[in-house]
Amino acid sequence: MINISFPGRAGGNMKKLLICGDSFAADWQIKYPQGQGWCNLITRYYNVTNSAQAGCSEYRIYQQLIHQNLGNFDCLVIWHTSPNRIYTPKHPVHFNDPLHKNADLIYADLKHHAESNSKLNSIIDFFENYYDLDYACFIHNLILKEIDQYLEKYTNLKILHINNLNSDSCYQNHAHLNFEKLFESNQGKYNHFDDKANLLVCEKIVQKLDNM
Repeated sequence: MINISFPGRAGGNMKKLLICGDSFAADWQIKYPQGQGWCNLITRYYNVTNSAQAGCSEYRIYQQLIHQNLGNFDCLVIWHTSPNRIYTPKHPVHFNDPLHKNADLIYADLKHHAESNSKLNSIIDFFENYYDLDYACFIHNLILKEIDQYLEKYTNLKILHINNLNSDSCYQNHAHLNFEKLFESNQGKYNHFDDKANLLVCEKIVQKLDNM
């Protein structure tokens, strides 16, 4: 259990926060009830609705946004994902997993499961022989632009963009926070961070939103 090092807010004063994104933002308590990721810690400071989904593509993050009434929230945190995920309505491996049931396709994950599931070979063949990263980045950045355009009308909404991607990648989003270095040095059980890093992520997000 993580000990919070800074005071929480009184329940009546909590602003409403929507979280969207991939597994770095998803509520891992869906599968691991004792888990304490940053998105669980931040409920001490905000009334949280978490729409993030483990393993999802940027297209699915866009869908998370448009299926919420953003006018009901004071703050929005979007943890953007890699261009390498390809949307699928039903994942061939994780469709029954409570945390990853809405995951999309990514090569490393499929390769990991291929030995026990021969049906994955055709998808792996696509990634190995036909997948084009430049095209994937182009589509990914079009979705990011669509997200930005969709959010333009919500002028009273505090919006925080986050990623953990290499700054040299084709990813073009203007992230307010980047946790690439923290992820490299402090990987752990929940939201891919250890306890110390989850606390730090929570602190950084709260501070950033407070200063907006």
